[in-house]
Amino acid sequence: MKKNEPYYGWLFAVVSLLILLGISIYLGVSGWYFSSNLTQTSDMVLGNTVEMSIKENQSTTCSFTLSGAYLPEEELPQIISVKNSSEKSKVFLRAKIYIFMESSTIAKMSMNTNTNWYLGDDGYYYYRDELIEQGKASVCSGIVIGQDSMLSGEKSYVVTVLLESLDSSLDVETIWGLNPREL
Repeated sequence: MKKNEPYYGWLFAVVSLLILLGISIYLGVSGWYFSSNLTQTSDMVLGNTVEMSIKENQSTTCSFTLSGAYLPEEELPQIISVKNSSEKSKVFLRAKIYIFMESSTIAKMSMNTNTNWYLGDDGYYYYRDELIEQGKASVCSGIVIGQDSMLSGEKSYVVTVLLESLDSSLDVETIWGLNPREL
């Protein structure tokens, strides 16, 4: 007597599903699949010099963890510079700094910049000239926690510096809403 072939297909499917169910239960109970390393590393260490590299028409960020023990309007030493890593284009630059807070809110910060940077109404700092190919510029020598930023001393926060560039041949006034050369 010959066995019906569909019976073996169903048997294979049921056994396979039972094995997958067993593995899923094991991984779910053990937490192996969802385990994570809670130690964080960051691009910047508070007080150390950081050099950000950027090419034309790019954006880049660097972040660091900040203890909530600092007070509003307290200045923290942080030297940040930028290098135009393009070999063919001058670039316009703008930068912004902020703190991520609970419930995805953002607290303001400011940077101590030199006279080559202008703080726009949109919260961005604009580099007043073009940065030449392979050129370097200082972004800031310190950061200041915003006046309205109420940080909890028991928590840590993520401070992010966003840097954007545009090729100098583009119409920067149309794209960013102002011309850094005219500031």
